[in-house]
Amino acid sequence: MLRNKKYVYGSDSVLVPSHLHFGTLMLEKCKLYRDAIALLDAFTGAKMSYGELAQLSVDIALSLSRIGVRKGDVICICSEKRMEFIPTMIGVLCVGATFTTADISCRNATILYRINMTRPRIMFCSTATYKIHKETLKSVATLEKIIVYGDISADGVILFKNFLSEHAPIEDFSPTPVNGWRDVALVLYSSGTTGQPKAVPLTHLNYLLCHQHGLRNSQFTNTKMLSTREWYYTYGLNHTIGTLLVGATVVFTRDQIIDYLQAIQDYKVSIIQVVPTTIRDLVNSNLQNYDVSSLLCMMSTSTPIDADLVKTAKLKFPNLKQVSQMYGMTEAGCLCDDLRSPDGSKPGSVGCVNPGVVFKIVDLNTREALGPNERGEICFKTPSLMPGYLGDMSLDYLDEEGFFKSGDIGYYDEDRYIYVTHRIKDIIKYKGATVSPSEIEAVLLQYPGVKEACVVAIDHTHGEVPAAAVVADDVTEEDLMTFVAEQLTSISLEGGIRFVDHLPKVAGVKFDRKAIKDLFED
Repeated sequence: MLRNKKYVYGSDSVLVPSHLHFGTLMLEKCKLYRDAIALLDAFTGAKMSYGELAQLSVDIALSLSRIGVRKGDVICICSEKRMEFIPTMIGVLCVGATFTTADISCRNATILYRINMTRPRIMFCSTATYKIHKETLKSVATLEKIIVYGDISADGVILFKNFLSEHAPIEDFSPTPVNGWRDVALVLYSSGTTGQPKAVPLTHLNYLLCHQHGLRNSQFTNTKMLSTREWYYTYGLNHTIGTLLVGATVVFTRDQIIDYLQAIQDYKVSIIQVVPTTIRDLVNSNLQNYDVSSLLCMMSTSTPIDADLVKTAKLKFPNLKQVSQMYGMTEAGCLCDDLRSPDGSKPGSVGCVNPGVVFKIVDLNTREALGPNERGEICFKTPSLMPGYLGDMSLDYLDEEGFFKSGDIGYYDEDRYIYVTHRIKDIIKYKGATVSPSEIEAVLLQYPGVKEACVVAIDHTHGEVPAAAVVADDVTEEDLMTFVAEQLTSISLEGGIRFVDHLPKVAGVKFDRKAIKDLFED
C-alpha cells in the first residue's frame, strides 16, 4: 500500500515498556529521580520528593489491597489539587484498579450523573469537597467507603491517616499485573461542549502512548513547572503526569493570578501550564510587582492563541522564549505540539503531528481528503485512542477508514504544521456565508478593557446572526459594535452584546456555548 500524500504522518518511533503497566512506569520514574522534588505546594511551602511520592503510592496500594480492592474496581478522587492526589492515583493503578475523577465544580444531579457512569467502590475526598457533596455521595449505590484527606468529624467516613495502615519498602513491592492492552487504567471525561460529558476509558497501553510526547521531552528534567489547571480535568492531570515522567518539579498553588505570579517569583518557575485566557490575565496583571524573569515557556491548549497575544506575552515577560500551543483531547491524549517541530513554532499553529499519529483534513460535504491550506474537519488515527466511550459501542465517532472525527475545523500548511481554527458545531451561517466565532472573539479581545468574549449563533427571522457575551470593564455595547464593524466590515453583531461578570465554562477552560446562548433567550 502507498502512503496517501494528503495525509500527515507522525514518526513511527514510540517508546512502550514491555510490562504495559502505567503504575509500574510511574514507580520506575520515581526511583530514577528519587532525590529530586516531585510536588511543591507554593501556597503552604510543602514539598514531596520523588522517593516520598513512590513510598506513599506503594503504601496506598497496599492499604487498598487490605480493604479488598482488586482489578476491575473503580476508585474515584473528588478533590482539588493537593499532595495526596497523585500518589493516590498511582496507588490505584498499582493495585490493578481503575482510577477516575469527579469534577468538584459540578453539583448535585450533575456530579451524580458522572459518578453513576463509572460506579466507584471507594471515593477519596478533601475535607472541603466532602462537606459540599456529602448528601449526594450518600445516594451512590456502589459507594462502599469514603476516605477523607485531612481531619473531619463525620459518621461513615474514614480519615486518610487511618486508612493508610500498610507499609513496605519500595524495593519489596510489585504492582498487580495487568493486561495492558485491555485493562482500563483511567476513566476520564470529555469536555461535553454539547450535551452531557462522555466517559472515556483508557487502557494502560492507551495511557502509555498518550504520554509519548512527555517521555521524550527530557530537556525539561530538573525544571519547575507551574500547574494552573485542576487535576480532575484531563489537561491538568495529563500535563502534571507528563511533567513527573521527565523528572521535573510540579509546582501548584491556589487558582488566582497573583498566586501564580508569586509562585513564579518564589520558586523560579521556568514553565507554566496555561490556557489562552490565563495568558491574557497574566499579561494584564501588575507584573512590575513580581520577578518573573525565570519564566521561559508557556504551554497552552484548549483554544487557539491569538498571534497578538503571543507577541504581548513575550513583551511583558522579559525572558519568555516560547509560547507553545498543543492540540489533543481526552480520547487520545496530545496529538500535536510545537516543542520538537523542525522549524520551531509558527504563529497560530499547534505544531507538527506527534509520533504514532496520522492526520487527514476532509471536506465537510464530500469527506474527501484535502491538501495543504484547505480547511476541513480534522480526523486522525493513533494507537493511543480509547477503545470506545463507556456504555456506547456504536463507534459512530469513526469514519469508514477508522479515523476519529474530531469535530474541529483546521488545515495544514506546506511544512505539515497543523492549524486548528474552530469547532464545526460553533460555525455561524450568516448571510449565506460561514463565520467562525473565534475570528470575532479575537477582534473583541483587542479592545481595551475586554477580558473575555464568547460569540454564539442566535436564531433570527432570516437565519443565524452572531451575538457576543463579554466580560469587560468600562466598555459600552456601542463601543464594541463600532469596533467590530471597523475591523470586520462584512460582519455585524446583530444578535447583540451581553455584559456578564463571568462566562460559564466546561472542563474549567472551554466556553459552555449552550449556556451562553441561553443568555440571549428572553
